[in-house]
Amino acid sequence: MKSEETKNIGLRGITIADTRISMVDGERGRLFYRGYPIQQLAEQATFEEVILLLLYGHAPTLADIRRVENNLREYRQLPEEIYGMLKIFRPSAAPMDVMQAVAAALAQFDPDLQTDNREAVGRSCLRLIARFASAAAAWQRIRNGLEPIRDLDDSSHAAAFLHGMWGRVPTAEETRLMDLLLVLHADHTFNASTFAVREVASTRANLYASVSAGVGALSGDLHGGANAKVMQMLLEIGDLDRVESWISQRIDAGQRIMGLGHAVYQTEDPRAGILRKVADKVLQRPEDRRWFELGLAVEQQGKAILLEKKKLVLYPNVDFFSSPVLYGQGFPIDMFPVFFAVSRVSGWCAHFLEEHFAEAQPKPQLYRPEASYTGRLCAQQIDDGCNWPDLDSRGLDSAG
Repeated sequence: MKSEETKNIGLRGITIADTRISMVDGERGRLFYRGYPIQQLAEQATFEEVILLLLYGHAPTLADIRRVENNLREYRQLPEEIYGMLKIFRPSAAPMDVMQAVAAALAQFDPDLQTDNREAVGRSCLRLIARFASAAAAWQRIRNGLEPIRDLDDSSHAAAFLHGMWGRVPTAEETRLMDLLLVLHADHTFNASTFAVREVASTRANLYASVSAGVGALSGDLHGGANAKVMQMLLEIGDLDRVESWISQRIDAGQRIMGLGHAVYQTEDPRAGILRKVADKVLQRPEDRRWFELGLAVEQQGKAILLEKKKLVLYPNVDFFSSPVLYGQGFPIDMFPVFFAVSRVSGWCAHFLEEHFAEAQPKPQLYRPEASYTGRLCAQQIDDGCNWPDLDSRGLDSAG
């Protein structure tokens, strides 16, 4: 039986496995992919380079980059059956529910699915990364009554994703911004969705089943769905004059301020610091600038009010400034978590490889946590009315 100190805390602070993929230093607000600080990668690396870094553990050569660019371009085309599947869903379906189904369905179109070696699973990873983005873009068009863009031979993953979403070739500035956003969201050690992927992978389920579980976990409001909640919060506040009263009422009601605080960081999330600068730079049109300025006001006044009322010091996380940036780029709010998944599938694939091929040592066994049972035990309470009731006593006839 687990002690009171370690149960009912959502595994926070409990180390369950080794990893070489990414490291979060919560005390000092640092994030590393394979040892490289996120600030350096955000400034210098493309998403294709980050994919290779996460999957294979080293900075890629130019030949590596060209190979993965060609692979992603080759794999980007969706099977016609997937387009047909997307057209079956109701337009009102939650995008993350659609994407969870698609992630699992893509398994049947992978020629490497039954080949259990790292090279083949690496190809499957690239195939899934490419097709997941294509499916996300296709769903955005299909649910709006538009035909999906099938020929996405754009030079970069970011450009192809935007092209598929918008139906036009994005500008160089739009592409670079999306590339940066993808880099920042690619991995974040053993968060809820990554743990879901690794837990399923530990059963020896395939890559697609594992990633589908990750999509489901990411869809929750306390994880990938938080970026949508941040934008909904800004829209609800609407005006700088309402910030203080809105936050005070929210806190007094025992509710959280979305985008402030993190399960691991005790200081500012380094991705939030990068995105604050990005938002300040790209949100220049008056209709976009208001959301950046409103976000700054919520950050500053929210921190002050939380400190005064709750004695809490909370900092913005990655969702806080990514939301107005995505909104300014024309992303529908319910597609914010889908964007997150389009990026994070690269990290999920890296963790699947690590789990499956024992890259980190020692390799964890099948995940099987324990729970403390707090219900009654009828075997010990026979004299206390704890016998299984017959049908008549439950108001059911025997034929029912």
